[in-house]
Amino acid sequence: MSKRIIVLSFDMESDIGSWTSGDMGVRIGTPEILHILKKHQAQATFLFTGREARNHPKIVRKILSDGHEIGCHTMYHESIGTAVFDMPGANFVLESEIKNRLALATRTVAKVAGCKLVSFRAPRLFGSAAMINALEELGYLVDSSFPAYFYGRDFSPYNPSRRDWAKNGRSKILELPVFYDTDVRPSNKTLRQRDQWPMLRLKGAKMFSDLCLRMIGKAKTQKGHSLLCIYLHPWEFVPMSKVIVTDEAKISFKPFLYKNCGPAALNALDAFVGQMKEDGLEFRTMRDVVYL
Repeated sequence: MSKRIIVLSFDMESDIGSWTSGDMGVRIGTPEILHILKKHQAQATFLFTGREARNHPKIVRKILSDGHEIGCHTMYHESIGTAVFDMPGANFVLESEIKNRLALATRTVAKVAGCKLVSFRAPRLFGSAAMINALEELGYLVDSSFPAYFYGRDFSPYNPSRRDWAKNGRSKILELPVFYDTDVRPSNKTLRQRDQWPMLRLKGAKMFSDLCLRMIGKAKTQKGHSLLCIYLHPWEFVPMSKVIVTDEAKISFKPFLYKNCGPAALNALDAFVGQMKEDGLEFRTMRDVVYL
């Protein structure tokens, strides 16, 4: 019998990605997320940067003790692939450095977690064939970096080509694209309006639940199960500042990065997970998808 599955994943990084050095999301937001998941008996995958895992080992161990999966999200939230939107200061790693950098991140997170890592996501969904090849050599089983919203293609899991990760091929890695709203007609070249993030936080649980139910039939596993992969961040569940001031700059964030962060996002997550469970959907980890 076919199932309907949600893969809920969290990119465990510094607050607002590469723009700050704070970890309020990891420290304060994660326990709140875990409380909601425990309430609904839902599993999730938490993809840590090496830096955040090393700095917060108690959080890593708590996630594991609650029955969730730990994965990797690079070492310092650096970019390891091709950009699909303009990101000043994205800190791109040279292709020749990707394997060693991923090996360092993997060792760092695995040492804290005390377990083998099999799941990965690239920051900002900036991936590449070089990344896929390095992940395969490092023993990963599943990657969830492919920006399907940018390419405008389906978001069913597939095995990518070792030469072009956007095409089907013979890599042992299972690529698990995050889903997007295929009905949105974007108004600018970045195409980001149709990405599923951050719709839950900005538009609320009902809208997001309805979107998932509309989209879930569009992605299938090899065994015929319907599946959607969702990505969020722990900093979304803690109030974020509109502006940060450093020694060199004053940075004003666009509203989509701070709007509804904190209690509103927690309420939306609670309502969404509850609604999906009520509708009979299962929450599984990224690791689980390899066997579905």
